Amino acid sequence: MTKFFIFNVVLNFAIAFLVYSAIMSYQASNHLFLFISIALLVVLIYLKVVLLKVVKKDAAKRSTEKVDLPAKKKKK
Repeated sequence: MTKFFIFNVVLNFAIAFLVYSAIMSYQASNHLFLFISIALLVVLIYLKVVLLKVVKKDAAKRSTEKVDLPAKKKKK
């Protein structure tokens, strides 16, 4: 889980930096960097959504494992 947490923090900083970069490049009328920032921003938001899905699936799997473990011990 710490791996997911660290990856989430890095993604948040990268998204914030790219938003700031896009705003500054728009104000400076530098369209090349604006388009590059927007493209990378889309990729990082996609990675964030995928990470959230993986964490949700992992959390559901861990919660079912915790529920199943005491039931198995009672049968033995």
